[in-house]
Amino acid sequence: MTAVPPTAWRAVWLLTRLRLQRLLNVSGRGFSFKKNSKSRPATPGKRGGRWLLGALLLLPMLLSFGSIARHSVLNMHCLLDQVAACQARGSLHTGSGLLDPVIAQWMAEPFSAVLIGGLTLQLALLWLVSVLLPLGMGELSKPDWDLEWLVTLPAEKSTLLWARVLERTLVNPAGLLALWPSTTVIAWYSGQAWLAPLSGLLASLVLLALAAMLRTLVDTGLRLSLTPSRLGNLQAVISLAGLFPMYLGMSFGMGMGGFAYDWAAAMPAWSHWTPPGLLVRVLNADGVAALLPAILLLAQTLLLMLLGMAVLRRQLRHGVVGAGQREAARKPAAAPSPTQRWRPRLGTAIQRRELTLLLRDRNFLVQTLLMPLLILGGQAVVTGQARDLHALLDHPVLLASTGFFLGTYVLMMSAFQTLNKEGGALWLLYTFPVSIEQALRQKAQLWAVLALLYPLILFGVALAWLPAWSWQTAGLMLLALAGIPLYALIAVALGVFASDPLATETTAKLRPTYTYLYLLLTGLYIAALAAGSLVQQLVFVVLTGALAVALWQKARDALPYLLDPAASPPARVTAADGLIAAMLFFILQTLALILLKGSNATPLAQLAIAFGAAGALTYAPLRLVYWRAGTAGVPRIGQGRQPWRRGIAGACAAALFGIGYAALLQPSASTLMQINSDGLWLLALGMLAAPLCEEFLFRGLLQGGLRRSLPAWQAIGIAAALFALVHPPAAMLPVFVLGLCTGHAYERSGALLAPMLAHVLYNAAMLGYQLNR
Repeated sequence: MTAVPPTAWRAVWLLTRLRLQRLLNVSGRGFSFKKNSKSRPATPGKRGGRWLLGALLLLPMLLSFGSIARHSVLNMHCLLDQVAACQARGSLHTGSGLLDPVIAQWMAEPFSAVLIGGLTLQLALLWLVSVLLPLGMGELSKPDWDLEWLVTLPAEKSTLLWARVLERTLVNPAGLLALWPSTTVIAWYSGQAWLAPLSGLLASLVLLALAAMLRTLVDTGLRLSLTPSRLGNLQAVISLAGLFPMYLGMSFGMGMGGFAYDWAAAMPAWSHWTPPGLLVRVLNADGVAALLPAILLLAQTLLLMLLGMAVLRRQLRHGVVGAGQREAARKPAAAPSPTQRWRPRLGTAIQRRELTLLLRDRNFLVQTLLMPLLILGGQAVVTGQARDLHALLDHPVLLASTGFFLGTYVLMMSAFQTLNKEGGALWLLYTFPVSIEQALRQKAQLWAVLALLYPLILFGVALAWLPAWSWQTAGLMLLALAGIPLYALIAVALGVFASDPLATETTAKLRPTYTYLYLLLTGLYIAALAAGSLVQQLVFVVLTGALAVALWQKARDALPYLLDPAASPPARVTAADGLIAAMLFFILQTLALILLKGSNATPLAQLAIAFGAAGALTYAPLRLVYWRAGTAGVPRIGQGRQPWRRGIAGACAAALFGIGYAALLQPSASTLMQINSDGLWLLALGMLAAPLCEEFLFRGLLQGGLRRSLPAWQAIGIAAALFALVHPPAAMLPVFVLGLCTGHAYERSGALLAPMLAHVLYNAAMLGYQLNR
C-alpha cells in the first residue's frame, strides 16, 4: 500500500513547524526545564540552568529596543511636526512635564502627512535590516544548501517554496526584533492602548513576509551562480551593508541631529502608498478609515508575493543544484613555491596560527578589524555627531570610553569566538604539546595586543591634537587600556561557556546569552569610566580583575569536558562562587533595609537585622547546594592548624595598625563605627554578624577559590582588596590590613575559626578605643 502524499496545506504546516521546532532546539535549549535522563555514573551529567541567565539578559535588551522605538517616534513628531516644546531638545532631553501634554494632544489627532513619511522611511529601513541581517549572519557561507534536499520531499515544488517563504516569515528573530517594537509604538500612539502589541505583531508579519520572499530570491540566485568562496566574501560585504540601514533606522531614537531627519522630511507623497506607508496608515486610522489602506496593503502584498514566486520558479527552472562543493572542490595545482628567505617569527606557533586564520578568513577579518570602525563611524555620521569632533577631545570620559569600546568590540568578534572558530578541528587543540589552557591563554594574549591597537592609535592622535593634556585625561586613558587585557581573559572564558562544539547547527555552536552578558559587562566598565570618583574607578578595575580570574578558573575546569556529551566538571568551590555569594549578600541586605525602612527600629538595629538576615539567607542555601552537589573544597570552621593562635596573632597585628591609623585622624573622621545608645545591636553587628558572614564570603569562598589558581600572596591580596572596597572610604586602609591579617591566618590554619576570631578581636579593640577616646 503506497503512502498518500500530504496535501499542500499540510505540507506547508509540517515544514513550518519543523523550522520552528528547529529554532527552539537551537536557541531555546537553555530555557528547557527537562534534565538529561542519562549520564555516565563516573561523572555528573551536563548541568543546565542557563535559562535564568538568558531570561535576565533578554529583558533589558527588549526594554532597550522598545525605548529606542519610542524616542524615534516622539523625536520625529517633535521635529517634523515642529512642536515648540520639544523641537530643539528632543524627547530624550525634554522633561515629562512638557512632553506629556504634547503626547496627549498628539494622540487625539491623526498623524500628519510629513510624520507618516518619516515613519515610512524608518519602517523601510528596518525592513531592509530584516533582509540583510539574516543573509549576513552566516547563512550564505554554509557549505550545504538545504533547498537541495528540501525538493526531494514528496510534495510539489511550489508547495515547498511557499513553505520556505512562510517559515522564513515566522522564523526571523532579527527581523522581528527590529520591526515589532516600532510597529507597537506606532499603534500605541495611535490610540490602540494594550492592543498595540498584537497590532504591531500582525503588522510586522506582513513586512516579514515580503522580507522572506526577497531573502529567498537573493539567496537562491546567489547560490545558483556563485561558488562557496565567493559567497563567503559576499557575506562579509552584506554584513557591512546591513549596518547602514540599521544605524539609520535607529538614529531617530538617539538624538535630533543627522541627515536621517532631512530624508524623512523630504519623503515624497507616493511613499505613503508603499507597503510600509500603508502599514503606518492602517495602524493610525480608526474604523472605516483603515479599510481602504488595509485593502491596498493586502493587495500589494499578495501581488508582490505572487510576482516573487514567479521569479523564484524561473530561477529554479533547470533544477535545484547550487554551485556547491562539487564545483569548488577541484582546484588547479599550486605552483612550486620559491625558496623562502628567513623571516622573523613573532609570537608562539599557536598565535601565528591564529593570525593565519584571521588573514585567510575575510569574513572573520572584516568583522574583527573593520566592523568596529564602521559601527563607531556610522553612528557618528548618521546621528550627526561627526559634525563636532571637538566634543570627543573636550570630554576625556567620552574619549576613554570610545577607545575602550573599540578594543572590547574587537575582542567580542575574536577572543570571544576563539573556540567557535576552531569548528570541527577543535579536537586538534587537545593534541598540541601544550595544555589547552595554555593555548587559550596565548590566544588571549594575542587578541589583547591586537585589541589595544585601535585605542592606542586613537589616544595617540588625541594627545597630539590636544593643545595641552591633563592628568585626568591620561588617567582615564590608562584605565581604559588596563581594562582591555582583563576583558580579553573575560572574553575567552565566556567563549568557553558559550561554545557548544558538539552542536550540528552552525547557529547553535555559540550561545547568544553569553554575548549579551559580555556586552553587559562592557557597559558596566564604561559606566565606571564615567564615574567621577577615582576611588570608584579603581574599585571597578579590581572587581574586573577578580572577575577575570574567577571566570578563567571556571573555564579551565570546563575545558577537559568540552568534547564529552555527558560529563561535566566535578563540583568544587571557585572564586566565582565567592563573587556571586557576595553580590547576593549585598542585594539581600539592600532589600532587607528597604523592607525595614518604615519600621520603628533605629537605623543601627535595622542595619544589624538586615546584615544578619542577608548573611543567613546567603549561607544556608549555599551550604545546601554544596551538600547536594558534593562540592569539594568547602571551607571548614573549626578543624585546622592552631586556629586560636593564628587568629589572636592576626588580631593583634590588625588592631595595632587600626588604632594607629585612627589616632592620626581627627576624632570626627576617625569614627570607624558610629556609637550610640544601641550598644547591644552594635555588639551583635560587630562581634557576631560581620565576622561570621564576611569571613565566610571573603576568606572561605573568595580567597579559597582564588587560591586554586593563584599563589597565596596574590589570593590574599585580591580578597583583602575586595573586602576593603565594600567598606566606607575612611575605613578602607585599616580594613585592607585586617583582610591581609585574616587572610594570612586562614592560609596558615586552614580553618575559618582563625579569621573569624581575628575579626572579632579587631572589632572589639576598635570599639574599645573609640569608647575610651
